[in-house]
Amino acid sequence: MPEEDKLLPVADPHGKVTASMPREQLRSMFYLFAGKPDSRIKVFDGALHITPQDVVELNACVVRKLRTHNIDASTTTVRAAYVGSEINEFGTWTEFESHHWQESERIEEIVVKWDFLVNIQDYAAPQRHTLLFRVSTDIKPGKFLQMLSSGNSDDFDSEEMFSSPAFCRVDFINAHISKELINVVADWHKGRKTPRLIPSTYYWFKKRRQGVAELLDHWIMLSWTLLGSALFLFATAQVYPQGTPVHVAAIAVFIGVYSFGPARFVARIMAGKVFNSLRDLEGSKVVFEFTSGDRKRIAELQEENAKQGRKFIASAAWNIVLNLVASGLFAYFFAKGA
Repeated sequence: MPEEDKLLPVADPHGKVTASMPREQLRSMFYLFAGKPDSRIKVFDGALHITPQDVVELNACVVRKLRTHNIDASTTTVRAAYVGSEINEFGTWTEFESHHWQESERIEEIVVKWDFLVNIQDYAAPQRHTLLFRVSTDIKPGKFLQMLSSGNSDDFDSEEMFSSPAFCRVDFINAHISKELINVVADWHKGRKTPRLIPSTYYWFKKRRQGVAELLDHWIMLSWTLLGSALFLFATAQVYPQGTPVHVAAIAVFIGVYSFGPARFVARIMAGKVFNSLRDLEGSKVVFEFTSGDRKRIAELQEENAKQGRKFIASAAWNIVLNLVASGLFAYFFAKGA
């Protein structure tokens, strides 16, 4: 007979076989007492500034929502991973709330997990549900999969999830509860502060640093190449006051074309300084402010970003001033030499 129709033995509490039944019927009975959970996942891409108080607020929101359902029991655990390899597991919520964050280490990951039993109609026993919320400054797939001690790891084999700073997952029997909990986390996420390591104006330019550098690069090459041609035309106009001969004008064009090389060299150097100053503005989608080490790092980054911002302004100002001077001189000499 097919494998799914094979009779499987059913033992009594003393280990004696008392009956047998088909595999599918046994499976149905098992799911009657312990439901087969499904999973729902939501990924969050927005920037977050997280403090212990934010985690406390998230737990309060989730607990309030659970109280609106027929919950038999629930627990909340928190996992804090520090930069490096050290991990702090808080087995109870009270341990997390009472923890003093004076460590010099910096936080790189926070995972909050809620385990709760829900009384559901048509199930003989309360069914286990879990809600997991994870936020991290650094995505490490191997470490992440190791963290998941239960569930199907295939559900997490997603590039979008690994590249996002935060996500939540609900393993559920009752789909209505899972949707409500994800909405609770989403609403909480919308109310978080965004990091302020980089001033908003600098951040706008940082996101567009490639385009800014290319614009300055092409502008420098164009303005200084045209200036070289205009200078040659102006000089020849002194020799040929009645008008510049065609062959002399052709030489001016030739000089303009071949002056692209030196102009490009200078342009790459100057535009590169602007690009590097914007690139070195250091920020993160997720900023933790838990430990003394976190607060120290935030202060250091803000100071360093202010310095890089001044470098960007200086580099960009030099580019713009030199381009304006070259454009002005080109207009003057071209008008005199034409």
